[in-house]
Amino acid sequence: MANESTKVGDVMEQARTMLALNPVVGPQMEQFWKAQDGILKETEAFSKAWFKRRHEAATTALETVQTTNGNGADPTAAMRAMVDWQQGSFQRLVDDMQEWVDLCSRCAGRMTQAESEAGKEGAEKAAKRAKSAAKTQDSTPV
Repeated sequence: MANESTKVGDVMEQARTMLALNPVVGPQMEQFWKAQDGILKETEAFSKAWFKRRHEAATTALETVQTTNGNGADPTAAMRAMVDWQQGSFQRLVDDMQEWVDLCSRCAGRMTQAESEAGKEGAEKAAKRAKSAAKTQDSTPV
């Protein structure tokens, strides 16, 4: 049991050392998780709107059934109710597709922006590290 925890500790130490040595990895990881958080928020908003449209579909379907199924229901009113419900359903499907395309575009944009930001931050950190290393090599030992 102690041997397994030692192995895990060794792996964690190796990972920490690797990440500390590579200034590009830290900004990439940070930007990736920022993008993930944004994507989750976007997806949550999409889901809420989608469920709202589904509830609207169920409610209007029930109203349509009640209108078309009443005793002595007017056939013209029943047909009108069915057409209205179908038009509403079609519009909800169009809204679903448009919001899905928009969601995908925004999420792809977030990942692209995160990658760009990570590249800038990583390059800056690498340049600072190289500059610091160059100063250390030029100094006279005491």
